[in-house]
Amino acid sequence: MQRHCSVEINGGLPAGVRHELERRFGPVELARTRGNHRTGTMLRGLTLDQSALRALLDLLWDAGVQINAVHTTEGGTHVRH
Repeated sequence: MQRHCSVEINGGLPAGVRHELERRFGPVELARTRGNHRTGTMLRGLTLDQSALRALLDLLWDAGVQINAVHTTEGGTHVRH
């Protein structure tokens, strides 16, 4: 089952990680976020199944990225993990 996903991370995306994300998962939109005295980045525009979402999170983890939130949308329903 495919889900529309966005991932909120702390800080910016490390050099080279965006290229690897797009190579594996297709185009990704990056948007800077601000809140609670911190700056982050939102990765948007991803449509992934469960195993691809796991691979995305593993890639970010391996790159040393702190993940703040994962948002998925399925059938118009918003789910936050």
